Amino acid sequence: MTSNSDYLSRLLQRLSAFRGDAGLTPAEVEQRLILGPGWITAIEAGTIHPSLDVIASMLSVYGRSLSDLAEGATGSVPHINRSISAQAAGNDLDIQFAYAAHDAVYRLLNATTDQFTEVVLSLRNGLAQLSSQNVSDEQEKAIKTESVASAFLKAVEQWPGANPSDLWWFVVYRAYCDQYNHPSEHSRLDFTQSWKRTGGWALERILERHYGPALAAHGINLVIADGERKVRLLRSVNVGHRLEADKMDVLLTVGTGAGEQLIGVVHVKASFAERRTDDVPMSQALVAAGYISPLWTMDCKSTPSSRPTNRGELGAVFDGRGSDQRSAKRKDIEDDGFFSACFSYNKNTAPTPEGYQARARVHVCDFSTPDDAFTDFIVTERQRVKATLGI
Repeated sequence: MTSNSDYLSRLLQRLSAFRGDAGLTPAEVEQRLILGPGWITAIEAGTIHPSLDVIASMLSVYGRSLSDLAEGATGSVPHINRSISAQAAGNDLDIQFAYAAHDAVYRLLNATTDQFTEVVLSLRNGLAQLSSQNVSDEQEKAIKTESVASAFLKAVEQWPGANPSDLWWFVVYRAYCDQYNHPSEHSRLDFTQSWKRTGGWALERILERHYGPALAAHGINLVIADGERKVRLLRSVNVGHRLEADKMDVLLTVGTGAGEQLIGVVHVKASFAERRTDDVPMSQALVAAGYISPLWTMDCKSTPSSRPTNRGELGAVFDGRGSDQRSAKRKDIEDDGFFSACFSYNKNTAPTPEGYQARARVHVCDFSTPDDAFTDFIVTERQRVKATLGI
């Protein structure tokens, strides 16, 4: 993000002046340093923040040193340039982050910088455990999962009126991709790639932490099972479709130990852009056989811009004249019943209208309480499964 720091501005002015004193154009400096067109102008304008070696190389071309650059550049010292930051905007907070070619701003209502710091510190302090010696792959997975889940649950606790999907997409995801929130030994990792798996694991953990106790009170287990437990539970399930244990997200079961039985699967997805080729055939088979098979999603979808909106892909239903404005993904649920229900945590999602005769309904929830539409649905469906399948 571009900084308005007086100190940084003075440094950049001196850097530009040194180039002028050396009688060089930006294009000539780029030619000498083998930099693509535009780099020197962008650095001097402060739109790109170079690494120290780039600055040192530029100064070398000008016959100058780092001490020459620092001399006389007085003013307040700038903050670390982070890929996500927050600035007070009255009683609200502007979350700033790079989004493709844009310096994006998301306005978070009724929020403070202290609250933002608490959320980011929750993530950072969790990820700090990765710097311990001899962390196994399983421990690394657990640390990342718990760190992201805790940061998100802290965010929805701090800002109960916010759109949960926005907090996931514009705050927690961006904070995870900020390299400075990770131990230094991981600085070269591609955090956008790391997020794809970590984010999925964390959403499952969030689902389990938020709804697990409420469902347990009704005798229903919400389970992130290991491979062996999944395989054991699947042995007694005959749905006419090959169910692969590693493709199943969160299980719904009843009973304990050897008497535990599968009554459904919750398909957990951050967005509809995620791969669903395994989920849809599996879900169709489960629904046809009488099992519970809801889709649980943040429904994240936005277009890069300076003021992005996380509109999701399930927003439109019908216009004022009754014209069908639904997306194909919504029709997959409501008309084709690919899942037994859909629960979106994006406030821009429109729920299925009360009078619409859908095969499966879209519900909109938040994290204010676990006693909501999701819990009601699972408890009701559990009774149906007991009556129809005898489980």
